Amino acid sequence: MSTDARRPLRLRYGMGVLCLCLLLAFLGSRLSFPEEDAESVRARPNIILILADDLGWSDLGSYGSSFYQTPRLDEFAASGVRFTHAYSASSSCSPTRASILTGQYPLRIGFTEPSGNTEGERKHQLQHQTAPFLRAIGPSSTNYLAEHYYTLGEAMKDAGYSTAFLGKWHLGHAPHIPESNGFDLVVGGRHHPGPPGKNPLRVNFPPWDGDTFPASTQTLDMHIDDYLAQRATEFIAAHRDKPFFMCFWPYSVHSPFQAEPDLLAKWQALVDPANPQRNPTMASMIEVLDTSVGRVLDAIKENGLEQNTIVIFTSDNGGNMYEQVGVTTATNNAPLRSGKGSNHDGGVRVPMIVRWPGVTQPGEISSAMVTSTDHYPTILAMAGLSPRPDDHKDGVNYAPALRGEAFERPFMLSDATPFTFQTANIPNTYIREKNWKLVRYWYREDAQTHRHALFDTDLDIGETNNLADTYPQQVAYLSEQMDEYFERNDILLPRPNAKYNGRSMGLWTSEGAGTLASKNSALVLSSDAPGFAALTYFVPWVLRKSWFEFEARAQGTQGLRVDWLSGAAKPRNLVPAPGREVTLTAKWQRYRVQLQHEGILKGLRLAPTGSGYMVEIRSARVLSPDRSEMMAYEFP
Repeated sequence: MSTDARRPLRLRYGMGVLCLCLLLAFLGSRLSFPEEDAESVRARPNIILILADDLGWSDLGSYGSSFYQTPRLDEFAASGVRFTHAYSASSSCSPTRASILTGQYPLRIGFTEPSGNTEGERKHQLQHQTAPFLRAIGPSSTNYLAEHYYTLGEAMKDAGYSTAFLGKWHLGHAPHIPESNGFDLVVGGRHHPGPPGKNPLRVNFPPWDGDTFPASTQTLDMHIDDYLAQRATEFIAAHRDKPFFMCFWPYSVHSPFQAEPDLLAKWQALVDPANPQRNPTMASMIEVLDTSVGRVLDAIKENGLEQNTIVIFTSDNGGNMYEQVGVTTATNNAPLRSGKGSNHDGGVRVPMIVRWPGVTQPGEISSAMVTSTDHYPTILAMAGLSPRPDDHKDGVNYAPALRGEAFERPFMLSDATPFTFQTANIPNTYIREKNWKLVRYWYREDAQTHRHALFDTDLDIGETNNLADTYPQQVAYLSEQMDEYFERNDILLPRPNAKYNGRSMGLWTSEGAGTLASKNSALVLSSDAPGFAALTYFVPWVLRKSWFEFEARAQGTQGLRVDWLSGAAKPRNLVPAPGREVTLTAKWQRYRVQLQHEGILKGLRLAPTGSGYMVEIRSARVLSPDRSEMMAYEFP
């Protein structure tokens, strides 16, 4: 019985009606997939959906990396269609994974945070208050994929496919697991947000946590993704004579950032300090990913299935730029802005390659705009199955783009309403239609209005030029489209923070007697009394040593102390470390202050000396130990 028959029913009219409803649900679930003879089912193509974890848009050789080496994925890209405008429906893992399996935006299903590892039951509901220095608060996120969704796995299983899920799930604890969502074989597939190894120093290697790893594996000396590839090849060989659908979702390249000594030594010797991508640990992890995917591709060929197997490769979100690995960022997403955990394109624009034998042309490049909700209806179409618009409500079939036909997707949405201090994310939602991307920052002006940023991403790939004031009609049009979607689908939206103290500007707040404002893209501190300071708790995940770089000028004072906050306490209880004092002048000057903090950096504090002053700060950013940008601050 399909899981349509398991969907929650309200017991209003007794057991007889319940049984009737179950029967109707069962029959209804089968109407989309009429009985077919075995030969017809056998003729369907095999489909493999490969989902990398935290792989950035620029992290493959075929997408422009000149440091990372990905020969197998580059070879695969040359055999199919490479998409330049593919997106994830979220900038973090659990929400994107849920969007793939449901064909629905995370903001619709209420799975808006990477909370699939959290125990217990969390509900998606409105929230009204948070820390007083924050202006808005988004709805809470659920932490599991609910049973009432008829998922892609269930649709393929009900259509006669043998199904397998191998790798990272991160969509809840039991019973919210792959086996409940249509998958026959499961390896990995539990709540873990990253590799499931029990040894924190070698998390990719056994012993592994989880009931889907046989006892015989716990003494292996094998990387988790190599093991997944081995099991994938076994599954392919065992199902060569009947159609299969496989989700191969490796754990690479998610943190913790660890590399085996031999690989690390190889990549350390290849580091170019002038290359924005220069992290040897990440290069080692990407090599493991490339090799494991290559083994799956080899298995297709070795079993004579190349002409009847469709392969889709993509990532669940952009590359991680907020964590320090060694002396630099984990990766670098240039020319895109920001990374994982941000709704800028560095966090949501992802690599995507599709090979559909007999349909796609080798080496083709597509500029069609697609997002992760679109895989569900597209895979159904690839299999010759009818669409299920009542299930994949936000998905659009991109098969025409694979055939080289005209394809223009309607607008797409991405919700990033949680506060994420290490990625500078404040509650926002973006809508994109064609080349226009509008980002709404919820309640950034006052309790009734929002701030908007508009980008032409075709002309401004780095999202550096806000055109909201230049094209107000485009802002109004896209805002209306967004609001209509919210109203039509009863979407829960962020609310003003009932506890907001009125002291914040952008990502910064203040303490003491004074005024914090913004003017001409600068943060302005003014006070007639001593003890006034600006603070931010939005800082990247950097260890022990970092840099704070900024431009400043002043009237009425010559001193500015830069303090840093660190330690294990919550933000409002942090005590600033003795900082560095810089001398200001009436003219703009650039300053770079070394921060030496105990453990992880938790915040910054800027304290002018004296009183009766005005200090202006602009072009401020936090740098890694090797002076790679990790976070930049805007003062709109």
